[in-house]
Amino acid sequence: MTTREKLAVQMRQDWDRRVAHDYRFWMSDGHRDDSHMWETGARDFGVISAGLTFRENATALELGCGVGRLLRSASEKFSKVIGLDVSVKAIEKAQELLGPNQKIELMCGSGVDLNPLPDASIDFVWSFAAITSMPTEVIASYLREIRRIIKPTGVIRLQVYLGKETAVNRGDTLHLRCFDRTNFEKAILKSGMIVKEIVELCLPIQVSFKELGIEAFIVTIEPTDAASEEVETIAQTLLPNGESETTGEFTPTELEAWMTVNYAEQLAADGDIDKARQAITYVDTHLRTSLIDTKDMLERILSVEDKTKGVVAPTVELSPAKSSSTEIEMDERILRGNFDVLRKKFPLVAQQIERAADSLGSLEVRNSQQGPVIWKGSNCLDHGDKPVAAAESWVNRTLQDKKIATAENLVVVGFGAGYHLESILSRQNKPVSCIEPDINVFRLAIQIKDQTKVLNSLNDLVVGEEERHDCITTGSELIVRPQTLASDAHYVQKLKGLFFGKRGLTALRPRVAVLGPIEGGTIPIGQYTYSALMRRGQRVRGLDMSGFGKGFDLLDGFVSSKPRKNVLQATYMEMLSVTLLEAFSEKPIDILICMAQAPISPRILTELRKRGVITVLWFVEDYLRFTYWQQMAPFYDFIFTIQKGECIEKIRAAGAGEVHYLPTACDPHFHTPLKLSADERAKWGSPISFVGAGYHNRQQMFASLAYEPFKIWGSEWPLCKPFDRLVQEQSRRIAPEEYIKIFNSTDVNLNLHSSTERDGVDPFGDFLNPRTFELAACSAFQLVDERSLLSEAFDIGKEMITFRNAADLKEKIHYYLKHPEERAAIAEKARARVLKDHTYDQRLEQMLSIIYASKYEQLRAKEDSSPWSTMIARAAPYQELHERCQRAFDRGEEPILDALISDIVTGNGKLTETEQKLLFMFHVRKQIIRMTREESGEKS
Repeated sequence: MTTREKLAVQMRQDWDRRVAHDYRFWMSDGHRDDSHMWETGARDFGVISAGLTFRENATALELGCGVGRLLRSASEKFSKVIGLDVSVKAIEKAQELLGPNQKIELMCGSGVDLNPLPDASIDFVWSFAAITSMPTEVIASYLREIRRIIKPTGVIRLQVYLGKETAVNRGDTLHLRCFDRTNFEKAILKSGMIVKEIVELCLPIQVSFKELGIEAFIVTIEPTDAASEEVETIAQTLLPNGESETTGEFTPTELEAWMTVNYAEQLAADGDIDKARQAITYVDTHLRTSLIDTKDMLERILSVEDKTKGVVAPTVELSPAKSSSTEIEMDERILRGNFDVLRKKFPLVAQQIERAADSLGSLEVRNSQQGPVIWKGSNCLDHGDKPVAAAESWVNRTLQDKKIATAENLVVVGFGAGYHLESILSRQNKPVSCIEPDINVFRLAIQIKDQTKVLNSLNDLVVGEEERHDCITTGSELIVRPQTLASDAHYVQKLKGLFFGKRGLTALRPRVAVLGPIEGGTIPIGQYTYSALMRRGQRVRGLDMSGFGKGFDLLDGFVSSKPRKNVLQATYMEMLSVTLLEAFSEKPIDILICMAQAPISPRILTELRKRGVITVLWFVEDYLRFTYWQQMAPFYDFIFTIQKGECIEKIRAAGAGEVHYLPTACDPHFHTPLKLSADERAKWGSPISFVGAGYHNRQQMFASLAYEPFKIWGSEWPLCKPFDRLVQEQSRRIAPEEYIKIFNSTDVNLNLHSSTERDGVDPFGDFLNPRTFELAACSAFQLVDERSLLSEAFDIGKEMITFRNAADLKEKIHYYLKHPEERAAIAEKARARVLKDHTYDQRLEQMLSIIYASKYEQLRAKEDSSPWSTMIARAAPYQELHERCQRAFDRGEEPILDALISDIVTGNGKLTETEQKLLFMFHVRKQIIRMTREESGEKS
């Protein structure tokens, strides 16, 4: 029996069992009654078939039809509908529920193919909430079979999860599979089909888990003329690292048990005690797991039943009995002993415990055969019966993992009652730290059990929701307790993101391109971004598009009609986009960072994503004024904004992959105090100055300063009175190397954020412009308008002085012109703050950490399978060649011979033996190319 055949048997057994238990719960969110189930079926078929029309005699197939929830609605649209499912029980129930219907044919499938359906016989194939729980090898087999049975003009609609790959146990027939979007589209191509459209699935219930990187989509697929590749190839493309027997935080049985227990609790709360009992009995009979105490669950349900009947239920003793004063004293001695160690070893944690509110919530302590254990709701954080033996077993399995064995230090997530920590610490010489998300769990742990040995042996301890995670280093490996994952999933996911983000900064060397705009104030920010990545040692490529700005401006001289001009501009931008695609085809990249208004179209971004490129937009503009994000958001995996709140929510709702707050910064290598000559100070200097474009609110505000010693620099300013005496050099755009001279030679620099809607200071202003950080980095004193996000970046009054209106501004100008010592002190504090917290080096580290947190495995797999990886590994025995390969890799070169000799031909001195061999190979290659070309020319 093949692996796929074994998986098919497993699927049939699992789903037969679930359908026999409660077909509505396992196959529908409409599980109140059959009527509700049919309603949700009609809803979901409407979603999966939206916008499609077929001829009258069309035939449709539902793959994974279950008990026929969607078939009834489908039969109203097609002349023939085939429902296929691997579960015998599901097909039998579907026959019972649907009754006689000449349009519907039910089939029990093999689980590995779509026999006996003939080739090219189906007009429409769909699967809703079915293939997502199938093993990847089975999905690949079905994709190949769908290509076989679909007509050349047919359409396929699949509901799938795309985003962050989920590593699921191969034999798990319940946990959803989530695939990387690019890999999924490649797998469809290898199946002989093509993805035509991907639309987010929206239902009245939660179907996506965006905080985890898992999103539900409806994918429209059409057949191509290409033949399907082998199932193994399709499966490997879907999930490059494959599925194993040991992957996953939960075993398949544990996941099913948890779902059933939660269902039982809901039923009990709703008053359906009989069905709740049946659910717990189902767990006890079929899904015995060490993590769930079914006896306790039944007691809870009985307690609910008695309350509904007005009966006082007998008290169930859940915590260790304290029948004597001796036992109570023993508890106090345990706590004192633990706390003495805690104060000495982890004083911060001890302070946390002392300050924590005395509230245990759903936490309980119970006795077991081998000691006290902690329960969180229905989840035992240890083992309900044998915590010592279960901890030993779990540690044995965990330490066999190769990643754990090679890690420099271990970080265990979840303290529980500490049994597993005792086991790990007794077997490891390497440092072991622990993170416990729930402070009250830890409080209980040090009250019920002697933890002094564990506490003395731990390298570090983090308790509660605090942000301190110093114990996670680049050499760490996380070990997450499955019980902690179940009770604190969001915290664990966030922690994993931090872990992979940190690891990625040192372990990954992706090829990064920074794409700037053709014009505007974002051009220098792109340059600072490129420089910061270079300083981080990244393999980075800067794409300066500013030279194309003149060509774009020249279009105005050819046509005057606005519609025609729009067409010309769009065509010009598409030409630039195609140019970029050709550049990336010649020299591939892994990450594309686009600055605001970068000249790249949705079509090219889509193509790059198909090639596995991670697309990033740093949107350093006001989202209310510049709204092109509404159209562009769906084409970026990550968007970083300079605003929070509604901005992030709206961009996320527009379809962006992830949206994060990331303000601009300074480049202290460029924005720095300067020593200027007397002539330079005379030209650029002034008691008061402003650098920036002449927006409406600035004109309104600065007109009142016409008789002050004030210079205005920048474009788009009127040259009439009173600005004729203020605006310098005919209102031309000032270059960065010029404006830092202005900053350095001005006593009071004004920084008023732009607004086209307000006069003066915008009372709702939030984001910080780059000038805020750049002025501070130059040790230049500034007066800045009040902004809601300013206090997060600076200490107002000490590091930054604000003004709220024209009168306030004028008063503060006069005050600080008279107090140069105060100006200097404030400016120096502001400079110290930006150097500490607000440089582009720090911003890019934060950006990369966020990207790596989500895409670490994708980038790691891509890097490991790259030609460079193979080349460097093979060169390892030859030191000089190995170093040369590594240098070429670090420069971002392609893994070809030219890359290895590029620095030889420009070098000096005597050639080494390795260099001579490489040059000889290079010249031979050139001769072969020349001869091939000549031969080709002769033949033509």
